Amino acid sequence: MKDLRAWYTYIEEIARKATSSDASPAQAAQSRVFRIPPADELLAADTTTPGPVRRHPLPIVPSSDTNAPRRPGRRPLTETREEIILRLLDPEMTLHEAAALLNLSKATVRRYTTIGKLHCSRTAGGQRRFRLSDLLTFLEAGSGRRLRPKSKAEVAF
Repeated sequence: MKDLRAWYTYIEEIARKATSSDASPAQAAQSRVFRIPPADELLAADTTTPGPVRRHPLPIVPSSDTNAPRRPGRRPLTETREEIILRLLDPEMTLHEAAALLNLSKATVRRYTTIGKLHCSRTAGGQRRFRLSDLLTFLEAGSGRRLRPKSKAEVAF
């Protein structure tokens, strides 16, 4: 099918064959449920006049009213531009991620936070969270044990 007109012509032919195959005109009229308009009629429809304007079913309400129904879709932004940039450039990391980044065990990272060698914040549940900038500062200061894993020769002796 090269274009829409050929498609509609094809559909018209199939409809004609279905209604004219081995049936009397009375049976064909009864079996025909839908009238398929000719291709010229479908393609010549006036598309310049706009149809009715579709309104969204829920009203748009300012975000200050907390009892108002929410519009579907994305949540409204609760962060400022600066907070979004800070969150993306300096993300919070879990204890597991911090230990992997520092190449230390989780117990050592906990110990460093307890003695104040490494800064962390706590969640409402008491879990440690580390800022990437704090971890990078810790690495640059050289406060960690070693940044490379031990070689086999060092482990043997």
